Amino acid sequence: MIGHCLCRRVRIEIPGTPDGIGICNCRLCRSSGAAWGYFDPAEVKVDGDVAGYSREDLDDPWLVLHFCPRCGATTHYTASGAHPLDRIGVNTRLFVQDELDGVAVSYQDGRCVFDEDDEFIETGTGHIGDGKAF
Repeated sequence: MIGHCLCRRVRIEIPGTPDGIGICNCRLCRSSGAAWGYFDPAEVKVDGDVAGYSREDLDDPWLVLHFCPRCGATTHYTASGAHPLDRIGVNTRLFVQDELDGVAVSYQDGRCVFDEDDEFIETGTGHIGDGKAF
């Protein structure tokens, strides 16, 4: 699957639909407007220049948010160097919604997560195309 930022200068290629999409209510996710699909970093190809941002209000941010410096669209996140992850988060809102039809969506309460060992609380579920999700 291939997705693009709004100005189409950044192209993201993933091997197929994600197993699920996470929509989180933490400050980072709400401010970025992202709906995350998760992939092995080796499976994701990003073409085009992206800028990175790590939260400055945290002493030890976990993630680097990447976005198109031209149109500002959030493209993906990677782990910060101090917090390696075995996954990359890709903003599924960059893909044609019809291509994601039927993918499960999980609404997560990320505001209750304060360190890496905390569990996300699922507050709701849906599927792309059900009229509720996305």
